[in-house]
This record gives sequence, C-alpha cells and structure tokens, in this order.
Amino acid sequence: MAGPVSIAIFYDADRVEGRIVLETPATTPIWNRIRQSATASGANYALSSDTVRIDWPGVLSIIREYSRLQKSLDFRFRVGNDEARERITRFTQQYQQVRAAKTAAPTLLSTDEIEAKLAAAGFTKRKLRDFQLRDLQRLVSLSNGANFSVPGAGKTTVTLALDIVTRKPGEHLFVVGPKASFPAWREVVAECMDPAAPNFNAQPFQVLSGTADQIRRELESGKTRFVINYDLLIQVPTIISEYLATHPVHLVLDESHRMKAGLNSMRGAFLLGVADLPIRRDILSGTPMPQGPTDIQSQLDFLWPGAGLGGQIIRGEAPRDVLANLYVRTTKQDLKLPRPLRHFEHVSMAEGQMALYGIVKSEFLRQASLLRFETRVDIPAARRSIMRLLQLSANPTLVLRSIMDDALEVNSGILDKVIAEGPSTKMRAVAEKARALAAEGRKSVIWTIFTDTIQQMETLLADLNPVSLYGAVPSGEPTDPLTREGRIRRFHEDKNCKVMIANPAAAGEGISLHHAAHDAIYLDRSYVSTHYLQSIDRIHRLGLAEGVETNIWIYQTLAPSGLGCIDHSVSRRLAQKLRALQQMLDDPDLNDIALDEENADDPIAWDIDPDDVRDLIEELEGKVAYDEESAE
Repeated sequence: MAGPVSIAIFYDADRVEGRIVLETPATTPIWNRIRQSATASGANYALSSDTVRIDWPGVLSIIREYSRLQKSLDFRFRVGNDEARERITRFTQQYQQVRAAKTAAPTLLSTDEIEAKLAAAGFTKRKLRDFQLRDLQRLVSLSNGANFSVPGAGKTTVTLALDIVTRKPGEHLFVVGPKASFPAWREVVAECMDPAAPNFNAQPFQVLSGTADQIRRELESGKTRFVINYDLLIQVPTIISEYLATHPVHLVLDESHRMKAGLNSMRGAFLLGVADLPIRRDILSGTPMPQGPTDIQSQLDFLWPGAGLGGQIIRGEAPRDVLANLYVRTTKQDLKLPRPLRHFEHVSMAEGQMALYGIVKSEFLRQASLLRFETRVDIPAARRSIMRLLQLSANPTLVLRSIMDDALEVNSGILDKVIAEGPSTKMRAVAEKARALAAEGRKSVIWTIFTDTIQQMETLLADLNPVSLYGAVPSGEPTDPLTREGRIRRFHEDKNCKVMIANPAAAGEGISLHHAAHDAIYLDRSYVSTHYLQSIDRIHRLGLAEGVETNIWIYQTLAPSGLGCIDHSVSRRLAQKLRALQQMLDDPDLNDIALDEENADDPIAWDIDPDDVRDLIEELEGKVAYDEESAE
C-alpha cells in the first residue's frame, strides 16, 4: 500500500525565496490546491509540474493553511534543508505566540528589571515616563510588535530602548521611514545614551543616501544603526535584501501606514517579500488605518508573515479582535494633554465661485452617473472633478488652469468673474483670522492641501512675514533659510514671523511646533484622516506648557442648499474613518474628534437653492435677456 504523498519545503538563501517540491510522482488534489494558493497569494511565484517557487512569506501561508489537512488529504510536508527548518521553527513559535496573545497576557519583565537593563547598557541620559515603560514592557514580551501611540508620545525613544533591551552582540537596527522622521532618529541616541555606553550602544544612526555602491559600502562598514527613506529603499531592493539575509537585523517601519497598499505598491510588495528575513520586526504609526480597516492588512502581514492576520481583516473580522494584545498605544489622555478646542467657521461663496462650483458639480455628477451604470468610464476624470471641487471650496482661481487643460466648457463670463474676484472669501477669512491672532501675539499654522494655494496665501499674508512648507522645500541644515529645517527654525525664533503655511502631506509628520504656535487654521482638508490627525499633532503634543489652550479652526465654504457641499462630504468621511480607528484603538481622543465632526453644523447656505445657482450661471453667461420694465 502506497504511503502518503511527500511535499518538501526548501529555503533558497541565494534567491531569498521558498521552494515547494512534489516528491512523490502522483496525481493528487492537494498539489493542485497548493498551486492554486500560490497563484492567488499575490506574491511572486513561478510554477512547474512538480515545483512551486514563491516568496518565503507565501510558503509560510501555505504551511499554515494546509498543515492541519495532512492526515485527511493523505500527504506529508517534509522539511528539505536546515535553512527551511530554522525558519519554519521560528514561524511556528511566533504563530503560537500570536494565537496565545488573543486569550492570555504574556509574562512580562518587571519595570525594575527593564530599567536595570537599560542602565547597564548606558541608557542613562533620559528617564522613561511611566506610559513609555508600560509600552516597552509589553513590546519586550513580544517577538514582533506594533506601537500605535499618538505623535509626541516618544515612539522613537521607546523603540531605541526596546532594541537596547532585546539586542544581542552584533545585531543591527535598521529603520525605514519618511525623510521627516530622520531628525528624530539622528538625535535620539545622543539624547538617551551615555557616550561611554558599552557594546557600541552609543553609536548614532547613519542616514543612507547616494548611489547603490555608496549604500552597500555603508551597510558593510561595521556600523550597526541605519535609517533609510521608503523611496530610496525600493531603488536598491537587491542590496537591502542581501543585507537583511546576511545580517541579524531588527527592522523598524516608522509611519508604517505608508506600506498600506501592500502588494499593490512597490514599497509594500518589497517589504512583504523580505518580511521573514529580519530577526525582529516592529511597526510604528499613530494612524495605522488612515482610510479604513483594510489599510492594516499589509502591516500585519509584514509584522507576522504567514500568520494569516491580514486575511482575517479581509474576511471582515474587527481589527481590534485580530490585533488583540499584539500592539501598544499611548493616548493623549495618557499624556494628560488638555482637549483642544475645535471651531467650525462657515464662509459664503462669491458669485463667480458659486457659478463655477455649480458647473463643476454637474460635471462630477455626470461622471458619477457613468461610473454607476457603465463599465467603461473615465475614472481619472471623475477624480479630477472631486479635486476641482476641493480647490473651488478654497481657491477657485486654482481651478481655471486645469479647466483649460481639460477642455471643460465654461463660459468666459464666468471665468472673467472668478478672475475679477481674486482670492476667495474663504482665503480672505483665513488671512483675517491669522492677522487677528497675530495682533494678540499668537503665531498660527495654516494648513492647505494645494501648493499653489500656499504660495498665494504667502502673498496675501506678506505683512505677517510667513514661512511655507511643502513637498518641493528641500531638507538641509537649520542655518540655511531655504531648507525645511531653516524655515522651521525661523518660525520658532523670528518674532516677526507670525504664520506658517503648510501642506499636511509634506509637513504633517516629524516636526514639533507646539512651543511656537497653539492655533491651527484649516483652509481646506482632504479625505485622508492621517493628514488631518498628524497636522493637529504638530501643535497638540507632549511638552505643552500647563494651561496652554490649543485651538483648531476649520473653515468650510457654504454651498447652496441642494447643490451639495464638498467640505461637508470631507467632514462626514473623516468622522467615519476616525470612528473605525477609534473602535480599533479604543482611544477617547479619537472619539472626541469624530464627535466634533458629527455635531458640527452643516455648511449649507439655506437661503440659496439650485435654481438660484442656475439663474446666476445664465446671468454670467449672458443668457438672461434684459427686461427694461422690470428694471424700472
């Protein structure tokens, strides 16, 4: 009687991938199922009649999925080489830990033991706060961990302490993060470590940059702490893969939500492909689910490759239930920060702006109708219409250029009217708020998502000596006034510089402004909750002086009744996304922010209806006949 079908698992160190081999010549349903799982995994794979080559995390997923079926389907997995055995053993241990964490708290080192280990390692210049020790205690108990604490809670410090407590001689610490995070990583070692710390524990982080050869030389230089940005990471994938495969590396993703697209992005696909190589993985993000629950899928698959946590999210399980005790979060209540005050300010449209808004809104509805009923539709055009509505809400002149490029039919009378009106009523209202605050001796930060609007606001507020931050502003030395760091320094130190105008996508991370400004003014907002939350945290964070009041001023354009308000749509969707994040993280501050959005008055101009807008459009287009009798 023939024995069970044998399927061998190999690890190929040269290719940094797995190989699944059908060793028993046989026609067996299990082999077809394994091949189907490989093709459906989204990972890199190659098939032959008796071999499946696939990224190692894909191998682990197949082992997890089919191991329990070995008896019923009459086959056996066999470990083919020592490298595979070592990795499968490590995976099994971590998978058991994941499952155990859902039902029982792990054994924790005492805080006294942790502090003693840190002191012995030279971590003596900074004393961890109680909430940082609590988070560190939990993370030390896990083989991989997630720190979802709010910005300003010291995630960088806790991560360095975690590495100090868990590291063994010769291990490396490798951080991937946005460029905005680099200053924190460059400074944290000097702020925490005694220069005479043993075992090279005072070694600073080396920022990786330059050519592939330069990066390779740095990684082989004998240094053990590195930081690289996400964009450069995917430009040198082979070098980074080889480094992770040949060195004992603790890999940290800072602002880990940047890999949320997973296999649909180059950075996500690369990180998922090498996830099993490091000896430890940690992810850091204050907003792990900026758009919705599926955002966390790829982060969990990176953190615990093969454990199937991301699949549970896709199947609709609540993220809080899936994560269980596998993460830590310090909230603003833990930081004892007073609740910020949020003010929703409504501003009416000017006539030309309203007419143009009505036309663009009609175009958007046309695109939406096509999207609903037709399979072939210009989705980029629909998205452009949404962006135009966002632009129109704050800065209608910004829309004119794209309208010309896109050949959208707009009568010259309307265009002339928009140009004659100049800066929108909302831009002027925001400018006046900044001036009123400056008159009281208060600096402010104005947030807008469009670079052209930043530059126009600079001109409008020239009397307040503004500085601006957006994507094109380069990083550099604080002594250079043209760099990001130089502009931030000027905002802090120049008493005549009363306002900073910034893009949250470029300046919402990695900077602290809470010592200079306590008022944030939103000229417009995007649908991305991360941009909103991170930008608030620039001025509302640990280190605020006692009794300081933080104000969030949200300006919304009043839209006619029945026409629909893009600002209201943004507010409503932000509230929904914040609710999902709040339910996962059990954070009362997120509940407060969502509640403020939900309770804010609708930015609707009830005294204007769609017929009024249509009449205005016809008037500006010159289609309304002049009636001498009614004019008398």
